[in-house]
Amino acid sequence: MEKISKAFLESFEVEKFQTNLSPDKIISCNDKLTKILFSLSADEYFDVLQNDKSVSITETISRGKKIQTHFKLNGGGIATRKRPFNEYDRAIFDVCNSARESGLIGITRDSIFRILAGGKNRNTRPTSKQVNVIIESVKRLMTNIEIDFSQTRDKISKYSEIPAQVISPIFPCRILHNVLVNGKLTSLIQFTSESPLMTIARVKKQIITYPITLRDVPYQNNTPLVIMLKSYVIRRVLEIKLHGQLTPAITFDDIFNHCELPNATRRQKQEARKSILDVLENLKTANFIQNFELTKKGDAFYAISITR
Repeated sequence: MEKISKAFLESFEVEKFQTNLSPDKIISCNDKLTKILFSLSADEYFDVLQNDKSVSITETISRGKKIQTHFKLNGGGIATRKRPFNEYDRAIFDVCNSARESGLIGITRDSIFRILAGGKNRNTRPTSKQVNVIIESVKRLMTNIEIDFSQTRDKISKYSEIPAQVISPIFPCRILHNVLVNGKLTSLIQFTSESPLMTIARVKKQIITYPITLRDVPYQNNTPLVIMLKSYVIRRVLEIKLHGQLTPAITFDDIFNHCELPNATRRQKQEARKSILDVLENLKTANFIQNFELTKKGDAFYAISITR
């Protein structure tokens, strides 16, 4: 009876919050720690997870001063042991952070998928297979990360509010199944505290944002691969716009490597390129970029040049 009452109370709170609040933008940590965590190779990832290895991150700040941060991974269930983090996990991480930052106390699996798809159509629902992928990704994000921030704190006083040692789930949450939300039983991701990655990125002022609607690409089937391609390309374009790079281009090799396509067939890469171009056309229609152009090396497509 206690469990039922507790679930009912949580359902009521979530229904109340979801009726009044909805994130309208994606908030993404853009610091080196986050980038490295979500791009570890399989060998690096399992070495860190299984052998108590530490990853060292060196950053150069003003006047050539260098700082170092270290992190380890521990804990986690079957989902964590299946494969390293990838761009899909980062997309889920961004959605959950965005929902929490908007004031929500939790988010349903359907809402996660709807935001990944662009957020416009309230009737967008994930298939049972897509639900499983979302829940497995969230479980992976519940892996504990140990961050040693002591050296940075010692060298830069403005970072003193961050603890020297952080031990926390990458995204602190609980997964509640069969919870009644807006009259339907679903799985709920209940937020328990802020992600340490978000805390660090905010203090370092290395957070980027963009409207959720930029993810709403017409006629695009939001498979896990398409979601990875969409998330990575939008974030890279935003980095180009923010930093004013002298060579504002994204190589296809870079995209394919980050989205698990380095060994894909020619046809798979052609289909991926079409999805990428659809995303860029959508960014152009939304006046997020002025234009883009494909460049070649020999007879093969090599990169995309962005006109900001």
